[in-house]
Amino acid sequence: MSGLRYVEHRPRPELLLHVECLWLASDPRARPREPERVVPDGCPELIVHLRDRFARQHGGRFVVQPRAFLAGTLTRPWLLRAGRRVLTLGVRFRPGAVTALLPVRMPEATDRETGLAAIVGAAAARALSRALRGARTEAARFAAAESWLVARLAQARPRGDGASAAVRLLLEARGAVRIDDVARALSWSRRRLERTFARELGIRPKLFARIARLNAVLAGLGKGGRASAVDVALAAGYFDQAHLLRDFRGLAGRTPRASRDHDGELARHFTDPERLRMLFAGE
Repeated sequence: MSGLRYVEHRPRPELLLHVECLWLASDPRARPREPERVVPDGCPELIVHLRDRFARQHGGRFVVQPRAFLAGTLTRPWLLRAGRRVLTLGVRFRPGAVTALLPVRMPEATDRETGLAAIVGAAAARALSRALRGARTEAARFAAAESWLVARLAQARPRGDGASAAVRLLLEARGAVRIDDVARALSWSRRRLERTFARELGIRPKLFARIARLNAVLAGLGKGGRASAVDVALAAGYFDQAHLLRDFRGLAGRTPRASRDHDGELARHFTDPERLRMLFAGE
């Protein structure tokens, strides 16, 4: 039986437009870990490793991650390996919402770990790490992270029209919608839509639609991942099963029939069907 504990926390009301949840992974046992496969979902994450750091596979070898960093929008699966002692806090931002709190250049953060100090400055990054290390309970750690985020939100500059409306349309359609139709629904040009997505998500809207459609399949497959791949593919707007398989290999690094439990003891929580259904519902 796994000793890893994973807990999610719904953020304060003032953060709900920007933050899906905060989560904490912990394990009191020091032990070697199997690799974890993280599937792209369009949600950047702020990660703080309070004990041993994770490592990510780069070119066939594992490279240790920074202590505190932003994982930008992913366009491919990440293969991670946790340290022997796990105590990691994550802030999962909603797609297109991270720039409301952090002054990060999203095109440069895509598929990368960007050190938190490089984004907000060394003093602000230290303040978060110090507050989290000083907390002794899960509730206290979540409260410390929320307070830091609320302070960031209070300091943020007002923004004009962002990507949130377009993101909502794409999520509501589970990615099965033409990008030109999204731009038309907002009375935007396609060029404006592309620029906005580049600035706030770091990827093109068409790629975000592919990511949303694949996660809609993951939500539809259920916890066992054994539903009919053909039926789920057609319902999600794929042309055929071959089309589905190409996206799964490219974005998820596995086949639709592989159980999400194979992603790893932590990563499987990220593709939990109920969590994905809430993402699509904007909850």
